[in-house]
Amino acid sequence: MPGPASIKLLLSFASRLGLSTSTTIAKKYGFSATNLLGKAGPDRFIRDLQAGLDPVKHGEVGLHFYTFGGFKTTAEWIADHRSALSA
Repeated sequence: MPGPASIKLLLSFASRLGLSTSTTIAKKYGFSATNLLGKAGPDRFIRDLQAGLDPVKHGEVGLHFYTFGGFKTTAEWIADHRSALSA
């Protein structure tokens, strides 16, 4: 999944890779023309994923992040997310 990055940057990567963005998915995860300058992170996606996981059925689940917004930004986001979960 993409780590935190500007929405404009994520759409740019998608375009270069020949991917289109579903309007429904974009709206669901907060992408809109009015917030192209903002940052998007995987917060909502991870919450939705976590809500559907059953540790007995699925076991331990690991995540792979693409650091489109930069390695440091992604690493800081992961550390902050882990701290929030253990608080």
